[in-house]
Amino acid sequence: MKNLTIILILILTLTSCNQKEQKETILLADREAPLGWVYLRVYKDKTFEFESRGLERRGDIYSGIVELKNDTLYFHYSDSIPKAGNKALLTKRFVSYFNGDYPERLEIKKSELKSD
Repeated sequence: MKNLTIILILILTLTSCNQKEQKETILLADREAPLGWVYLRVYKDKTFEFESRGLERRGDIYSGIVELKNDTLYFHYSDSIPKAGNKALLTKRFVSYFNGDYPERLEIKKSELKSD
């Protein structure tokens, strides 16, 4: 019985270590799309996730490193680039992508970004 208890504690400890670490966000922006949502999450370590989610539970997530210069965000994607593009203008209320296949504008819900 004692060995079983030790094994259970060990399993619980190992599974809790495997959970994805929650990153601190410094920018949250989104908009409702015709059949879903578009989200932008920027984290304290300068990584980001741009997510386009339709009616299905999970959407397409594009991630990488973001750089803020003056009022422009430069997204350096790890893999593919979404159709919204890789540059956006940052204002007090919106993140507006301007060099993609279509203009994308997300409303800012939280912003603690500071320019380099």
